[in-house]
Amino acid sequence: MSKEETLQKIKQVEAQIRTMKEEAERERESTLRNARREALELTEQFQEQAEARYREIVSAAEAQIESEREKLLAAAREDAARMTGQGKANVDRAVDLVLGKFRGAIRA
Repeated sequence: MSKEETLQKIKQVEAQIRTMKEEAERERESTLRNARREALELTEQFQEQAEARYREIVSAAEAQIESEREKLLAAAREDAARMTGQGKANVDRAVDLVLGKFRGAIRA
């Protein structure tokens, strides 16, 4: 092989290497773009899932709080009714006691 042929062969190989490098760089950029896009899509998907789960948890907590609130209100209403009944009974006894003392004071 002559020097010219050898140089020509080297130039051909160098051109092939440049082409291969350029193609590899384009493929690398394309792969990076795809990976970034997929990562963004996954991030959005997980964000939506997290928000949905948050709403479920809050809704369940609100239902539980409402149930507990109703139980407390029912117990408080029962206590109020019982106290009202006791108060009325005490008023009747107090009236009877005052009237008895008043009558006793008038007779004396």
